[in-house]
Amino acid sequence: MPSNTTSATDRLATTQGNDSPSALQTDGRRERGNRNKAAVVAALLDLYAQGEIQPPAARIAEIAKVSERSVFRYFDDMEDLSAFAVELQWSRVKDLYENLVSDGNFSERLAAIVEQRLHLYDKVESVYQVAVLAARKNTVVASALKKRRSILRHQTMKQFAQELDNHPDSANARRILDFTLSLENVDYLKSAMGLSSAKSSETLQAAVAILFHLQH
Repeated sequence: MPSNTTSATDRLATTQGNDSPSALQTDGRRERGNRNKAAVVAALLDLYAQGEIQPPAARIAEIAKVSERSVFRYFDDMEDLSAFAVELQWSRVKDLYENLVSDGNFSERLAAIVEQRLHLYDKVESVYQVAVLAARKNTVVASALKKRRSILRHQTMKQFAQELDNHPDSANARRILDFTLSLENVDYLKSAMGLSSAKSSETLQAAVAILFHLQH
């Protein structure tokens, strides 16, 4: 497992060199290497999106149009590749984590956060499911998953701070609210129960409204 903490986006970036012949040759090889590395990551994310949660290196190489040996030239092992792909995909939806309408009355704030969670889940569904599995063995993925859960938990508590402060059992209300609006619960509603986005939204909003004994 790699020990550096460089972001996935930075690790994909092409390093610039000087203009000497030897440097240009080196930069050419580096550029090709970066293109191939990006192709490997893109292939894995495509396979995740198609439902192949643990594709073998040969399958990834086939999609990326590189040799199987090349896959392990850029990554230590499959866990390293998986962690890199998960982190990269999450970095691409960073705005969805950060942009949340927090103004308005209870119904408006509830609708905004439910829409955010469903939209976020739709963007990261396949990678999220991979991350949950990979986190059991991969400390990098586990740490990233924990961080994102923490971000969403903080948002949730802030979104309903007034209602939580006025709740007669605030401690339990916080735990119930955290779970209700978690990606884990969204995954259950959509994957296990097979609910549409509209029905999932209706269910989530009803659950939160019931928790606070409010109409939405």
